[in-house]
Amino acid sequence: MTLGFLYWLNQSKYDGGAVFRLRQDAQTVFWKVENEDAGPGEAKEKFVTREIYLPNYDHQLNMYTIQFDAVVTLSVLYLLLITVFSVFKSHKMAGPVFSIKRSLQRMASGEPIETIRIRKGDEFQELVEVLNEVIQKRVADSGKK
Repeated sequence: MTLGFLYWLNQSKYDGGAVFRLRQDAQTVFWKVENEDAGPGEAKEKFVTREIYLPNYDHQLNMYTIQFDAVVTLSVLYLLLITVFSVFKSHKMAGPVFSIKRSLQRMASGEPIETIRIRKGDEFQELVEVLNEVIQKRVADSGKK
């Protein structure tokens, strides 16, 4: 995704080479234009003032600085996405581990235990199924006595 974004940035926004930031203060220049209203004996050209913004050569932006900003922005976005994904994934693992641990502690102390219940989509589904079989056999064996 980052490489695709950088390719798009290079192809569509900047036509290679160096790019410059424009100055914030306008420069007044005089443009020579034809004087269409000039009568006989008047100058055929006149000067019109215009304001233009010139490049600020002290703050040259090259392709590295342009891409650096994009890479940093995308990296922060990826970090946030990975953090959110990690929290959800860790909860799908921590919940079953807690339930399994609690059931095994009850089993070890001789307390009555119930079957282990975990949410659909949680990790360790097969392990919980096997442990529930063990619990059911233990309950059945204790019922025979």
